[in-house]
Amino acid sequence: MIHVKVSAAVYPTEDSEKVIKAISSLFTDIELKKEAIEITGSETGTFPSFFLSGEGGIEVLQILHRLIRREEIIDSVRNKAFSKGLSSDGLSVRFSLNKQAAFVGIPSVPAQEEPLGSIEVTIRASSQEEMERLFEWLLPLTEEGKPVVEVEMDYVEQD
Repeated sequence: MIHVKVSAAVYPTEDSEKVIKAISSLFTDIELKKEAIEITGSETGTFPSFFLSGEGGIEVLQILHRLIRREEIIDSVRNKAFSKGLSSDGLSVRFSLNKQAAFVGIPSVPAQEEPLGSIEVTIRASSQEEMERLFEWLLPLTEEGKPVVEVEMDYVEQD
């Protein structure tokens, strides 16, 4: 079974409603919760006010799936995010998406760490085979930027 967790730090200079809109514009029907941050007195610098996070199954990825195709960035996302973010056991992948681009409905993988943080996405699978099927669905192999084969979402979570 696929489990998706999406989170983003909200800094004092950010409008939390805009961060909510950014996340919601990329992820289907995700219910976000506010998580407090504990900071000790010895730490210095600018820290987030709180985190927003939400969880769900593969259905949370439907909008992202569609937008990656609309923007024709399958190869870019696969190369930037998934090739570097896959865990050593092959059961989870982690990647970041730019908050500002997400706000206008565009998925974009930042080239480096962003000053106000990114939208962090962690996807876990029950098996390596299921993770491979997730890749085939979300980020399939392409030819000239177009998917060679498109599979349906139900292909991912097979028994």
